[in-house]
Amino acid sequence: MIGILPLIYLYLVICIWFVYSCFLATEASPITLFLTEKLPNVLLSLVSRIFGDKAVSVIHQISEKILVIIYLIVVLGSWSIMFTYGYDFITHSSHVDDRHKLSGYFVFVICMWSWRKAGTTSPGYITERNIPKYDNYPYDNLLYVNKKCPTLGFRKLARSKYDRFTKKHVARFDHYCGWIDNAVGEENYRFFLLFLSVHIAMCVYGTIVTFYLLRGEVRDRDLYNAIFFNAETGDEVEADLWVISHYIFMRHFQICAVFLLMAVMSVVLGLFFLFHLSIAGRGMTTNEYYKWRQVHKWYNKEKNKFLTAVKEGVIKENQVVPSEQATNAKRSNIVAANISDGDVGCVGPVNIKHVNNDVKAQEVSDVHNSDEKVKVNEIMDPGPRPINIYNLGLIENFREVLYPRSMRIRHKEAKPKKV
Repeated sequence: MIGILPLIYLYLVICIWFVYSCFLATEASPITLFLTEKLPNVLLSLVSRIFGDKAVSVIHQISEKILVIIYLIVVLGSWSIMFTYGYDFITHSSHVDDRHKLSGYFVFVICMWSWRKAGTTSPGYITERNIPKYDNYPYDNLLYVNKKCPTLGFRKLARSKYDRFTKKHVARFDHYCGWIDNAVGEENYRFFLLFLSVHIAMCVYGTIVTFYLLRGEVRDRDLYNAIFFNAETGDEVEADLWVISHYIFMRHFQICAVFLLMAVMSVVLGLFFLFHLSIAGRGMTTNEYYKWRQVHKWYNKEKNKFLTAVKEGVIKENQVVPSEQATNAKRSNIVAANISDGDVGCVGPVNIKHVNNDVKAQEVSDVHNSDEKVKVNEIMDPGPRPINIYNLGLIENFREVLYPRSMRIRHKEAKPKKV
């Protein structure tokens, strides 16, 4: 009895951490850095000293598949409980129709199919030979500039990114999802959203069915009028919601555990799904969302610094103002120096390398325009707030998710030419 509540609290803490990491934490927040970098490094160092480097190598190999393993254990384990205990509960309950057994099998098949589909569909891997197929977006000269991929050596297309986990370049890269063990990009983002929506529906449906089963148990046994006794003292205890919940939980421990899991995950997955709908509707990927957060942070800092300099008279009216072309190029260089391009997972950037922004900005090459030389560390007006040129409006943004540009080109090529 005493060990059950700590497990519930631990589970709730894990769920709260997941929500915090996905929606509240910044990429450089102390908690995020501790959980994603410092703690794993300390544990691996400890394992290395005790068991040697081979043990660390084995842990790395297992860690690459650990989320898939957890997913299968949790999902298949929960369904096993429902098939074993839940279906028997439905048989003897007058509050849930037996037809939910059949629909349960259907939901299970759709659930596993959506996971398999999202995990096996190519996100759109770019090679030197198929660059024309994925070269469908212009460079914004802010997040993306025309340059070579330092890892693979060919031109890095706009909105693409090299994924360290798959060791491939991904078109319109969103993030790497360890739950499906696949990168999410231009050609499988729609199946990732399908995967999320199916699992949300599964959790909501399961929560409702198990709630009616448990509520029916309370009504059939008339537990609000029942007499309960304290197991330790033998004293009579008045029936209330806590006492009845405790009784139901102990009587149907497996079903209640699955109920709590589905109820919490309905909220967590629902918020995560809404996050993806939000960024997709604004023409952004997860990778771009976190980069834009850094861009806006830089812009606000530079704008405030410039306005303060004007107010204090540091910038004089007769000071030479760089040309618009030089200012734009300079802004592009400084922004590129101030945003990270690390790995991106379900909860945002991971394996972040800390670099002092001021030092990094000084290392950026000076920008030349005619005879003008503009230093990147001087105070300047950052200009108008940068905008996302890939935001084409709500309808067109979702059209690109459901019907990617690379797929449109493929279908056009497949059509026979008119004579």
